[in-house]
Amino acid sequence: MEKILTEGVIGEYAIGGATAAGFHGEPLATRDIDVFCFLNVPEGSFLVSLEPVFKKLSKLGFSEFDEEGIIIHGMPVQFLAASNELEIEAINNADILHWDGHTIRVMKPEYLADIALTVGRPKDRARVVYLCELQDFLLQGTTNHTNTHENLTTTVGPKGEGVGTTARMGADM
Repeated sequence: MEKILTEGVIGEYAIGGATAAGFHGEPLATRDIDVFCFLNVPEGSFLVSLEPVFKKLSKLGFSEFDEEGIIIHGMPVQFLAASNELEIEAINNADILHWDGHTIRVMKPEYLADIALTVGRPKDRARVVYLCELQDFLLQGTTNHTNTHENLTTTVGPKGEGVGTTARMGADM
């Protein structure tokens, strides 16, 4: 990540999904690493393309794909262009962590919960319950998504107290 970032292949980025959630608490099972990023789109272009990212990764020796993404050091990585205000805000406000000799950007738990609610799959709803129980979870953390946080409060409750449907579904999984 550091190499493609410093060479301008992508703009800023943040790791999201289950991988990011694991950085804030217990490791979670996942099949891939989700990397939300800003892509440098050529002026006048109407399409966002990951081709420059894949070309650079290929030059670095990473060209194998599986169904989840490009294989980097044995793990499938999905590059996802930030496509809405929530994802943009999550990248801009990511935690900067030092891990295994590298500096990485990881989405904060409150953004991970917001994004999980917008995706809405059962595994994402279960992750919301997990995230709300984390000590560093801030219910009012995101600024542009008050409605999502109000929904989170009524379905999960502050600090994951389980007052509604989402919490029950997560507990049954």
